[in-house]
Amino acid sequence: MIIIKTEISTVDPQEPEAGVIKHAGRLIETGGLVVIPTDTVYGLVCDSRQRQAVEQVYRVKGRRRDLPLVLLLRDTSQVADYIEDVPEDAVRAMQEFWPGPLTIVLRDKGEATAAVRAGGDTVGLRLPAHMVPRLVAEAVGAPLASTSANRSTQPPAITAQQALDHLDGHVNLVVDGGPAPLSQESTVVSFLGGPARVLREGAISAARLREVVGEVEV
Repeated sequence: MIIIKTEISTVDPQEPEAGVIKHAGRLIETGGLVVIPTDTVYGLVCDSRQRQAVEQVYRVKGRRRDLPLVLLLRDTSQVADYIEDVPEDAVRAMQEFWPGPLTIVLRDKGEATAAVRAGGDTVGLRLPAHMVPRLVAEAVGAPLASTSANRSTQPPAITAQQALDHLDGHVNLVVDGGPAPLSQESTVVSFLGGPARVLREGAISAARLREVVGEVEV
């Protein structure tokens, strides 16, 4: 694997410096890999439209190719760009928990999400409660293909230094926004007909989900 020079830029997580956001967006648009803070853990991101960049994420992380990546959105309006049928319980979940630590899995066969779906017909979507990923996605003009910024099987990074320990020399830029506020991965919930199903319980408990969407399988 080719070793590259990894840049490090520090930002204010509440009011990220525009120059850093623009630089991160430019690197991603040109096929680069960038590590950014989110509200949950640090994420390894690339342009979701570029299959080669997505493949590089898998290689750098050592991630199994049958595990899809998640799309980080800039706002809720983007859901309609990728998903035709959003169940009512998924809508309620988005209204309650977005922006925040909830990843919603929905069925999608559109070409736009093909690179991140790992051969399946579902895609995970999340609207983070953190300005950096949303502003970077806006700068890129497309959702960010994302996974946690760590080597597979290792704990997720909750600081920029932990992400560097895993990925230094293999990503173009690490944006340091301080410790991830929740320091816990998102809860992943599938809405594919029938009761909602928790695929990974994280910052939002199954009990809290039931208060909002009703029946939930774990």
